[in-house]
Amino acid sequence: MASFIDHIPTHKRSINMRKASGLATLMSVLQVALLICLSPTSHATAQTDEAQQAASKFFLDYMALRQQDKVNGLPSMQQLDTLSPHFIPKLHRIFYIALREQHRCRGRGKTTPWAEGDIFSSSDHGFSSFSVGPSITNQYGRQAKVSFTLQENGKTLRWDDEVILRKEDGAWLVYDIEYHGQFARTKRGKSLQAVIDKNPAC
Repeated sequence: MASFIDHIPTHKRSINMRKASGLATLMSVLQVALLICLSPTSHATAQTDEAQQAASKFFLDYMALRQQDKVNGLPSMQQLDTLSPHFIPKLHRIFYIALREQHRCRGRGKTTPWAEGDIFSSSDHGFSSFSVGPSITNQYGRQAKVSFTLQENGKTLRWDDEVILRKEDGAWLVYDIEYHGQFARTKRGKSLQAVIDKNPAC
């Protein structure tokens, strides 16, 4: 006994099969596209890099303070009050102790540590501009490359340092800064914490 399909002409049956095959292919493509749109990677790419933004805000505030208030070496207590909202509590304490040591050494007639230069970058002369790259995960939280430019006496100096950030109380804060400028003979390969966390300092 012939089935319903047997009564369909062969050429029409072939057309219908091709249509069904095309529809199945289209559905597969749509499913793959939907999975890509909903994948975690897609969402992660679209997310704001909060650590990068926090680092940029710190260096902007520091550069403005350095220009307005002539920061040289360790920030003064008043200058530190301006910058400390960007620091994790541990780094803030290290600065406070370093200022205390600086005062003690000066009072004893000793060489005053951290009295000159820029301690937030490889260059003791500071920087004219900067840019912070995308942050990546590290053992402390996140880190980002900071590309600096210094224009001075008709010359241009460029170098990269690293800023390390940790998330505390929902905010990304500066944990440390690593110096990588090849010209920075006394600081290269060290970090901000390593340079100023010395007690006693004289």
